[in-house]
Amino acid sequence: MKSTISVNKDVKELLERKKKEMEIKLNRPLTWDEFFQEVFKEESVPRLTEKEAEMLKKLVLEDRKNWKAREFA
Repeated sequence: MKSTISVNKDVKELLERKKKEMEIKLNRPLTWDEFFQEVFKEESVPRLTEKEAEMLKKLVLEDRKNWKAREFA
C-alpha cells in the first residue's frame, strides 16, 4: 500500500537531513520505509537538539491547525 503525506518544507528538510545522517551511520542508502523502520526502533531513535525539537514541535502544531482547516473545507 502506498500513501502520501503532506509536510511543511522545514519538516521535509529535517527528515531528509536525519535520513542522510542515518545512511552515513549505517554506511548504506535507505528507502523512506527503511528509514522510518529504523527511526521507530527504540535503540536507534535519532536524537534532536533542543532547537530541532522545539522547531519540530512548533511545525507539528501549526500543521495540525492547517490539517483541521483542510479537513472541514
